[in-house]
Parts: sequence; C-alpha cells; structure tokens
Amino acid sequence: MRIVYLLESGELFGGAKIILMHAEALARRGHRVAVVSPRPAPDWFPLRWARFDEVPFERSEELADADVCVATFFRTVRPALDRARGAVFHLCQGYEGEITFYRDQWAEIAEIYRLPTRKLAVSHTLAEHLDALGFGPAIDVGQAFDAALFLPGPHRTPSDPPTALVVGPLEIDFKGVEIALAGIREYRRRGGRLKVRRVSYFPAGEPEEQFGVADEFHHRLDPERMPFAYRSSDLFVGASRRAEGFGLPSLEALACGIPALLSDVPGQKEIGGEAAWYFRDGDPTSLADALPELVTDAARRRARELGPARAARYDTSHVVERLERAFAEAIGRRR
Repeated sequence: MRIVYLLESGELFGGAKIILMHAEALARRGHRVAVVSPRPAPDWFPLRWARFDEVPFERSEELADADVCVATFFRTVRPALDRARGAVFHLCQGYEGEITFYRDQWAEIAEIYRLPTRKLAVSHTLAEHLDALGFGPAIDVGQAFDAALFLPGPHRTPSDPPTALVVGPLEIDFKGVEIALAGIREYRRRGGRLKVRRVSYFPAGEPEEQFGVADEFHHRLDPERMPFAYRSSDLFVGASRRAEGFGLPSLEALACGIPALLSDVPGQKEIGGEAAWYFRDGDPTSLADALPELVTDAARRRARELGPARAARYDTSHVVERLERAFAEAIGRRR
C-alpha cells in the first residue's frame, strides 16, 4: 500500500512520536510510507524506512498518489480530503474540541470531526468517547509502544528523600501538572519528604517558578534519555484530566516498574488497571492522601511485578496489524 501521514509539525511532542512510529513500522512491513509536512523533519526521530516529504500539503505528490491518507490533527483533515484520491483516515490521539487551549475553535473542530473520514483512536476509552459524541464509528487501533526501551532498572536503594517524577507542561491544563504539583506541595506541608523531578517540552516559566515545587527541571529531554528519568525515580505522578487522549508517560512509568499514582479518569484506568494507584481526578488533597503508600517497599515490589506486565499489552506490531486491516478494508470498499 502507498500510505501518507500528514504531520502538522515535527516538534518534540509525544503525539508526533506516535505518528512517526506508525510510519516506520508500516514501512518496515513493506508498505511505501511517506510523512508529509510543511515543516522540517524532526531531528530527534530519524526515519530509516519511511520517507519524509517537506512540502505544503496542497503540493504533495505523495498525498495525491496515496492509497491511504492519514490526517493526524484537526488542521490536517481538510487538506487530506481536498487533495487525497485514496481513503482518508483521521488518527485521533485526543478530542481537541474539549481542550481549553482551543476553546475559540471548538465549533470548527466539531465540524471537522463530522467530515467523512474514518476515525482511528489510540485507546478504547477514546473510541467510545468519539462514538458517544457522534463522530464515530471509531476504530480502536491501540497505542504504539516500544517496551524494549522502557524496562525496569536493576534493584537499587530508594533515594532519600524519594524522588517523584512529573512529566508534561504545566501550561497545558489537561496534562494535570498543576494538580500534581499542588498535591505534592500539600504532602510536603504535612511533613512528607519528597524530591520532585520535572520533565517538560516547554522551558520552566513563571508559573513553574511560582509553584516552587520542582527540585530538578529538564527541558526537552532527549527521548532516548527518558527511560533513565523513570528508572532513577522512586515514583511517578500522572494527573491527566479527561481531555487527555492517552497518558503516554503513565504507560512508560508502568513499563519501567516504578509505582505510578494516576488520576482516576477512565483513560488512565484503562492504561494502569490493577498495576497503578489512583487519586480523585482534579483533587490535590486526594493525591496527597495517596502518596504515603507509594513510598513503601510493598509498593515498589508490586509496581515491579505488575507494571511491566500491564505495559506489555501495548505493542506497535499489534497497532500496525490493526491499521493494515482497516486500510485494506477501506481500499477494498473504494474499489
């Protein structure tokens, strides 16, 4: 098959990484795959099998000739429908029409989601949500993940004080970082001892400095270094809100076998299952209440036993097989 992914930007975001992983895995299976973007190729994820075409969407020959076009963001859907001759899919990693940052565009986003594309969702929770909103049917293709990169490290003595890892930008509300930091601050107020390691693709701005919770801050940490950030931490706090399509850091933490305290939204529970601990979504006090259990030897043993097994359910090869079936069916129907 000739497959094209439309990428708005190759900046260092988890969503962009997933798109590039799709393209590489499909190309390795013998398909002709191109990632088309009006912006330069990402320097943090070299493509070895798929090709990258830096060109405006409306001028892309790859797009015009493809059997399958995958729009990967709401702004790429109309160019896909306008230019593509083959089947058009919309890869959904979250519904932007519920994200505060895009509030002024919510009506337009809903209109775009009603356009005649075949929806692909990265989780069962998201697929059900899109169906409930009337944008389906959405196919749950699962989340691409390379567990070989995220493995438990050797047994080590916990840090003193323990280190909590919080990943994501404070400036994007559905990531829940503000809630995570507020809960940790409350835990410290009660006398709890905890060092905080922060990782974000945004630099530390004034809001982060005003919180004054982070002891370490890493800006644009190289993806190859992320597994070490997890393994050198004693616990992970993931406070994603309902608008988060998939909490990828939560999955990475589970795979590395460290205790993970997650918000109790359906998407996070789908990822963590019985391998994670939970607090009430949006409630820093509930988060602070839950933290003491995560710094125990029992929690470390449980996380190391259950976390990697839970994360093993996610595998890029499974995703690619589902994509191939969906693409082949769409091509067959068109013919």
